[in-house]
Order: sequence, then structure tokens, then C-alpha cells
Amino acid sequence: MQKLEHGVFGLILLLIVMAVLQLNPQWHQALTYNSDTAISQGWPLIAAHLLHLDWSHALFNYLALAVIVVIWRDLLSSRWLINATLLSGVTISLLLLPFEVQFVGLSGVIHGLLLYCLVRDAKQHRWLWGVSVLLVIKVIAELLGWRPAHFVGDDVALIHAAGLISAAVLLKLERRRLSDAVPHKD
Repeated sequence: MQKLEHGVFGLILLLIVMAVLQLNPQWHQALTYNSDTAISQGWPLIAAHLLHLDWSHALFNYLALAVIVVIWRDLLSSRWLINATLLSGVTISLLLLPFEVQFVGLSGVIHGLLLYCLVRDAKQHRWLWGVSVLLVIKVIAELLGWRPAHFVGDDVALIHAAGLISAAVLLKLERRRLSDAVPHKD
């Protein structure tokens, strides 16, 4: 059970949920994020990140998430991975509300988790600051119009940028307990 604590159980649980969503196309339209209806519907704020355009899109994102968990298994617990995925997804969704955006996929969350892990690990491995800067430059280039061939739509750059901002939220909330946010009467 000790080995499962290093994010693997959380990864398996997330992969199962994403696969179940992917296997039920009748849910896809209702769970797709649309900035005009996301707040009123609610579920797309989280579920859109767990749903994918097709199986190749899904498998690519599953692999990216697995790589993050394997590389940073010492930083991640299963509980943290699930919480961070949900918090990052909601943060991205809320940041995208002012834009006319419609999407599904985990790439924004992956960008957020990746930047979070890079920054956390950069405290011990200084060269990772350079990788973090390269990731930010990549997203800035996407925002300025550089689009790889595999991009589907112009909104991907916004989603990736919102993912990087979600990393800042994760870093800020790190190790904070809910009870710390409530003033205590002494």
C-alpha cells in the first residue's frame, strides 16, 4: 500500500474516471466546457477537463499525467494529485469565463501540474528553473500565435496559459489547511 501512496492510486482513479467518461459519448455534450453556460451547468467546470475529443487525445493526456506522476512521485500523494487536478481544473474554468471558449481535455491541468512540480523541485535542482522558464515561454509563444499542427482551435493557448496560472494557485495554497483560513477567537 505504501507504493500506491506516491500518486499511483490517484493516477489510477483519475484514469478510470476519464476512461468511463470517454466511453459514454452520450454525456460528452453536457460535460463540454462552454464559457456561456459553464457556471449555470456546474459540472463542466470540472468534467470538461476529464473528457477528451477522441481516444488519441485521451491517451496522449493520460500518458502526460502518468509521466508527471512517475517523475515526481516523491512530491505527490494520491490525495494531493486528485485535489490538485480538481482545483486546477476549476481554476482554469473560472479564468476562461470571460472568453468565448468551448473545450474538453486535460492539457491545461497538465500544464499547471507540470509547472507546479518543476517549481517545487527547482528548490533542490536549480536547473529546473530553466525548464520552468522554457514552459512559460512556450505558452507565451502559443498566445502570440505559434500553433503546432496538433492544436485544435485557437483556444488551446488560453487553456494552457490558464493552466500555468493554476500552478500559481496550487503553490499558494500548498500546505494550507482550511482551519488556517478561519480566524480563531482566543
